[in-house]
Amino acid sequence: MSVVRPNVLGDVRAEADGLLAESFVETPDYRALIESSELTVVVGRRGTGKSALVQELKRYWTQRDRVRLLRISPEEHEALMLRPLATLFGPQFQHVRAGMRIAWRHAFMMETVRVMRPHYTFKDAPGNVTLGTQLKNWDELGHDILTRYRVLLQSSIDKRLAPEERIGDLARKLKLQETERTLVEVSGRVNRELVVLIDCLDEGYQPDDAGVGIVDGLIQGAIDIKTRRVGVRPVIFLRDNIFRSIRLMDPDYSRNIEGSVLRLHWEERDLYHFVTKRIRVAFGVQHEANDRIWNSVTVGDLRGKSGFQSVLRMTLHRPRDVLSLLNGAFFEASRQGVSRLGLEHVVSAGKQLSDNRLNDLISEYEPLFPAIRSLIAIFRGKRAEWDVEDVGSEVEEVVRRTEDSVVRQEMSLVYPTVVDALFGIGLLGLGVGDRTFAFCHDGRRPDSSITKGKALVHPCYWLALGCIETDEAELSEVYDEYSIETSRASASVRNRMIDALVDQLEGIDVGIDGAAEFEKWCEVAVRICFAKGLRNVVRQAYTQGTHRPDIIATKHNDLNNAA
Repeated sequence: MSVVRPNVLGDVRAEADGLLAESFVETPDYRALIESSELTVVVGRRGTGKSALVQELKRYWTQRDRVRLLRISPEEHEALMLRPLATLFGPQFQHVRAGMRIAWRHAFMMETVRVMRPHYTFKDAPGNVTLGTQLKNWDELGHDILTRYRVLLQSSIDKRLAPEERIGDLARKLKLQETERTLVEVSGRVNRELVVLIDCLDEGYQPDDAGVGIVDGLIQGAIDIKTRRVGVRPVIFLRDNIFRSIRLMDPDYSRNIEGSVLRLHWEERDLYHFVTKRIRVAFGVQHEANDRIWNSVTVGDLRGKSGFQSVLRMTLHRPRDVLSLLNGAFFEASRQGVSRLGLEHVVSAGKQLSDNRLNDLISEYEPLFPAIRSLIAIFRGKRAEWDVEDVGSEVEEVVRRTEDSVVRQEMSLVYPTVVDALFGIGLLGLGVGDRTFAFCHDGRRPDSSITKGKALVHPCYWLALGCIETDEAELSEVYDEYSIETSRASASVRNRMIDALVDQLEGIDVGIDGAAEFEKWCEVAVRICFAKGLRNVVRQAYTQGTHRPDIIATKHNDLNNAA
């Protein structure tokens, strides 16, 4: 067998290989963005597919009539050039945000005028001459929107005024309210829309007042312009750590931003579908059903959904992690001269992935959480499962013996809520039921401080930390990202059962081979969907001369309300 190239499944974007277009999964998050205009901020951790989502949204909107697409992806030097201009509004976060917000509102409006001006109804709209003159002045500032935005600030901020006065003076010079009123009237006549996709905002980002103010000013300006219905729809993609800083620093977050946020989340079913589509394209697999595709490249304990769950256990439930792990596993298998993956190949590749993810965790949170290295060291070479009280005792010991005054101060401030902090960054999960743990990766604190119970180091970090694993046979489930209802009568349990039924349908072959299994599935589905209105649901035997099965049932009077 020839050695498989190291990235046979591509990366999470895979645009160069054409894998993205052929294997993209239309998740509920993707559908929400194209079907709802209320979402402006898309938040995701590293590796959750933000860049791939941008590419597919770009593909979608460029095919729409009466829509023009503008993409803004600042490079590091472009972002850094804004910092000295932002500080001209003063050192305080609120002042930086206010000044940058005004400039972005003007920028979005001018780009919208560019889209509307060629339309034949624009010349008859009131205020078209004024808007045309403003657009001409805007175009003279540079060849792209980021250059024009920067030059606008350079030329419009009056340095003779006090920093606070410069904010109001900028709005006056740009005739902000007058321009918005005029553009609202024009957009009502011109049936055109500008969609602006903004990503790569982590380039050159620094988590200080200026850095957060620059990004927050962009977000607030985008939400302002969207709510005024002037014919532009900005969509901003943010890394989780940047969004967390904005949420902590912006006193108006819950009022102005919260309702416009979509947090990317991958269900296990969507990840399974995503991976099997990649395998099908990369290896030319002819099967259609997800289970058949997965089993065509795996052996032993790695087969089936339970085998895929073993893979997920070594990741943070993100597409990038899963692809990295499987690419490494395929490479390991090919070096050993075998054509299918076994669990040993995944474990072998998992060590490097685990190291990488732990380094990512440290680099992402160390600026906000300087003691993170000392806290992580507590778990090296020790058991994966802990009593919360024992974690507190270990923290006390580290504080006692450390000679680093910064770490000592930081940990003294965090303790006794250190478990809350480690839960918020996803290192520790909390027991929420019998051998079940919930993890969070968005910096959120639990509803109340954690002082007792069970905690588990995320399995993704076990290999990097050399943790002594808990009994996986007893560890029932690991939940990522969101709080989980644990009652067996809860809606979440019911939803998981429904998801399992949908998964079964995806695993049934199309055609004669899967006909009998499909008939059984339909019978179960009818029983569930019409449980209130139908009784005695059974499959009818084949009648003579036909191969069409029927499902029959007794109708009750409340069938009309069954839905």
